[in-house]
Amino acid sequence: MTTFTPSTPAETLSTVQWAAAEETPLELLGHGSKRGIGRPLQTEHTLDLSKLTGVTLYEPAELVLSAKAGTPLAEIEQLLAENGQQFAFEPMDYG
Repeated sequence: MTTFTPSTPAETLSTVQWAAAEETPLELLGHGSKRGIGRPLQTEHTLDLSKLTGVTLYEPAELVLSAKAGTPLAEIEQLLAENGQQFAFEPMDYG
């Protein structure tokens, strides 16, 4: 089993393009907190997005936020709370 852990969007794109060209499935993984839910995936390769973290755009007055794929939900919730905001939905707690 091969795990790809890109640290840039370009590396991520390259990995996905390779997998598509090889017609091989990839398991997409953030930090693995939901990995135990459902059936285990049957893939030979994992694309670990945990190094792609951080909020890239946040405009509190406009209620606009964009974050990289591996950004922990707790980090986003903390940023929102610091600005007196919250999600308009309650994220599921799988714990």
